[in-house]
Amino acid sequence: MRQIFSLLFLLILFAQALGISADLGEVGVGARPLSLGKAYVAVASDASAIFMNPAGLALDPALKITSMTGKLLQDVAYVSLGAAYPFNVGTLGIGYINAGVAGIPLTTLTSTATQDIITQLGVTDYSSSILYLSFGKELMPGISAGTTLKIFTQGFSQNTGSLDGANGSGTDMDFGVLMKPRKQITVGAVLQNILPASFLGKFTWKKGSVEEGIPSSLKVGVLANLIGRDGFYKYKDQEFSLSLDSEVKPKQNRPGLWHVGCEWGPTNYLLIRAGIDQIAKAAEAGVGVDNNLTAGIGLRYKGFTFDYAYHCYGDLTDNTTHYFSLGYSGAGEKPETILKKVREAKEEKEEQMPITKIKVKSGIKSFSDVSEGYWAKDAIEYLATLGMVTGYPDDTFRPEEALTRAEIAVMLVKAKGFNPVRPQEDLFRDVPVKHWAAPYINIALQRNYISGYPDETFMPWKKITRAEAVTVMARFAGLTEPIMITENPFPDVQKRHWAARAISVAKNYGLLEYLSGKDFEPDKPLTRAEAAEMISKTDFAKQKIRELLIKNTSTTEAK
Repeated sequence: MRQIFSLLFLLILFAQALGISADLGEVGVGARPLSLGKAYVAVASDASAIFMNPAGLALDPALKITSMTGKLLQDVAYVSLGAAYPFNVGTLGIGYINAGVAGIPLTTLTSTATQDIITQLGVTDYSSSILYLSFGKELMPGISAGTTLKIFTQGFSQNTGSLDGANGSGTDMDFGVLMKPRKQITVGAVLQNILPASFLGKFTWKKGSVEEGIPSSLKVGVLANLIGRDGFYKYKDQEFSLSLDSEVKPKQNRPGLWHVGCEWGPTNYLLIRAGIDQIAKAAEAGVGVDNNLTAGIGLRYKGFTFDYAYHCYGDLTDNTTHYFSLGYSGAGEKPETILKKVREAKEEKEEQMPITKIKVKSGIKSFSDVSEGYWAKDAIEYLATLGMVTGYPDDTFRPEEALTRAEIAVMLVKAKGFNPVRPQEDLFRDVPVKHWAAPYINIALQRNYISGYPDETFMPWKKITRAEAVTVMARFAGLTEPIMITENPFPDVQKRHWAARAISVAKNYGLLEYLSGKDFEPDKPLTRAEAAEMISKTDFAKQKIRELLIKNTSTTEAK
C-alpha cells in the first residue's frame, strides 16, 4: 500500500506543478537549487542551469557536471544528471531527470455475499523521465541567452488492464535570458514550455489517442551579491548573496509563487544555504500555497562540489526529503599555464642575446604631457616614434584620457599599419559611411578585433571598459582564450565573470604587467596610456620596438 500512496503523491505533485504528471523539473533540479528554495533563475551558474535557466550555461564557460539523488516518501526515487561543455558557438548541455516507484501491486477485487476478496495479479513499476538538450551563449557583455529542448516519457512496466493507455511521451521547450546590469546584481527570466500544442508542445498518451497541452510558466529572478569580491561590500574571503524568484503560470487559475534563498560562504570551501520554496496546493477555497522551508550545505574543492539539501513538502514530517548532489565545475589543467611557459621561455632567449646595454639616441618622439618617470612613458614614446599611436596637434598625448570604442578601433588599426578604406555603405545604424572613424572600424571588424551589438549599433562614443578592452586586445594579439579557468585572474574578477577567460590569457601573456599586485577594476574606463602599454607588450610591437632600439642605439658586446 505504501508504494501506491507514494505513486499518488508523485502524480499529485506533478499535476499541481504543470497540469500533467510528466514534468519532473519541479524537483529534480539539483541539491543546490533546492536548498535555495529554487530561487535559482538568476543564480544558474553551474550545470543545474540546464534544468533552471539555460542562459546560465554561458556565465562561466567551462566543463560542468552535476548529479543528484533523493527519495520522496522513502519510495519515489529521484535521479538527475547533467553536463555542459563550451564550444566556439556557445555552451552545449545535456541533462536527464528520472523518478519512479518500484513494486506497485496489481490487484483485482472480487465481491461475494460474505466478503470482498483482493487478489494480487503481480507488480509493476512506474517511471517518468525528461531528457534535456540545452544551449547557452553570451550575446554581448553582460547579456546571455539560452534554450532547452525537453523530451518527456512516462509509463508503467506492465501496461495492462486499468493501466492500459497510461504510457505516453511529449516534447516542449524553455527559453531563458540573464543580464548583469552591474557586477553586484544579476537579473534572469525563463519561459518554460513555450511551444504551442499545435506545434510539438504537447504530451501524447497511448500512441496518440489522447493529447494534452503542457501549461507554460514564467519565472523572473534577481540575485544580489551583498558581500564578496563581486559584492557591495568586501569582508575577508566571505561571500553572501540573496536570490528571489517570482513564478506565474499564464492562463491558469493558480496563485503566483515566490522562491527565496540565501547563500553564505564563510570560507572558500564551505557554503551554507536556506530558503523558502512555495508550491501550489489544493485548498478548501480553491488553490492555496505551501511555504516549504529548505536548507543545505555545499563543499567545494578544486572544482569538485558536494551539495546537500533538506526540503519540506507540506506539513507532514514524512514528506521531508533529503537530496544529495555531486558536481564538477571547470577544474583541471590550465591551458594558460602552457602559454605562460612559452612566453617566459621566449623572453629568456631574448635576454641571452649579446646586447648588454642600450643607449637611446635622438629621434624618439616625446610629448609635453608625458613627463620623465611617467609609468607608461617608454611604451607611449616608442609606439609614437614607430607611428603605431599618435598624439594631438598641440604636442600632447593625453595619457589619462579614457578611450571610446571608436578610438580604440582607430588605435589598433594604426598600430598594425593597415590602410583604411572608407566602406561603401553604413556599417551600423550609428556608424554611417561618413563617420570619421568608419574606415578604421571597418578594418577592425574585418579583423575581428571588435564587434557591434545585436541591435545593429556600434556605440562609437561609448567609453570602453578595461574588461571590454582586454577582450579586444587579446584578439588583437592573436591569443586564444582557454576553454576553462580554475582560479580568479584578479582578486576582484571571479572566474565566472564574462571576460574572465580573456583577462586570464592576457595576464599570463604579459599584457597586464602594469597591474601586478593591484585589482583589475573591470568596469573602469581604459585610458590611452593603458592601451599603449598593452599594445607594446604584444609580440608584433615588441619586435618593432626592438628593431627601433637597435637602429637608434650603440651597443657593446657582452664579454
